[in-house]
Amino acid sequence: MLEHTGRTFQTRTSYLRETMEDRELDWRSKPAAYKFYTYVPVISLPKPLPMPEGEPDPGLWDSIAKRRSVRSYAAAPLTLLELSRLLWAGTGVTASFGQDFYRAAPSAGALYPIETYVVVNRVESLEPGLYHYRVAGVDILERPIVEGSHSLEQLRVGDLGPAIAAAALDQPMCRKAAAVFVWSAVFARSVWKYRDRAYRYFYLDAGHIAAQVSLAAVSLGLGSCPVAAYFDEEANALLELDGESESVVYMTSVGRPSRPFGGTGRVDLHHTSRPKE
Repeated sequence: MLEHTGRTFQTRTSYLRETMEDRELDWRSKPAAYKFYTYVPVISLPKPLPMPEGEPDPGLWDSIAKRRSVRSYAAAPLTLLELSRLLWAGTGVTASFGQDFYRAAPSAGALYPIETYVVVNRVESLEPGLYHYRVAGVDILERPIVEGSHSLEQLRVGDLGPAIAAAALDQPMCRKAAAVFVWSAVFARSVWKYRDRAYRYFYLDAGHIAAQVSLAAVSLGLGSCPVAAYFDEEANALLELDGESESVVYMTSVGRPSRPFGGTGRVDLHHTSRPKE
């Protein structure tokens, strides 16, 4: 009988009452929860809130009703404020208690293994290239602090649109989008506590983040499309990840729609046609 990799993964990461064991966590070996790039330019982002009067704010329920996967983008760029809000909605800090920072999206055990990278094609005030989202600042003892948080670390400058499109199974929307969010998982952060089960949580955590970015995009009048189809080695090479300690797990393209999109708020339960993928 042929081995089914997906089924094997599901079985080997299952929790079974009879095989569960009690164990104490080694807090001294807990991996760092934040990733920083040293000796790179750091760009502070505009504060994502509050929403000024006069800006579109359709509300949660309207955003849910209008959310669609948008694959066709106009040439107009995103603003830096729009990018700031998308980053904050996905994995920004929403509360802090000392050195414990809580994020916009849920994470198993509050371990936050997902890192956010952005391939910028067209964003005002930013050079095209590759950026890493700095969630928290760091002090001289490498402890997380509020100062220096919510910033972008500029990793590479240049037109990476063709490269990200090629990595995403040659999907041209990633080249035409204003920006492409690329999420990676730092495996040790969750394996430290959850062992094999952690590999389920990486994808769930990334999904939570992507869903919030998609709703934030709707609220800003933007379109987005989640991307799970990519060449793993090419995506990791673009971000200079080893694919073993850290690897790409999800993407989302974002931009201004080339044509109107969104639902009417009414759901037709009898409509059975499926959109083209």
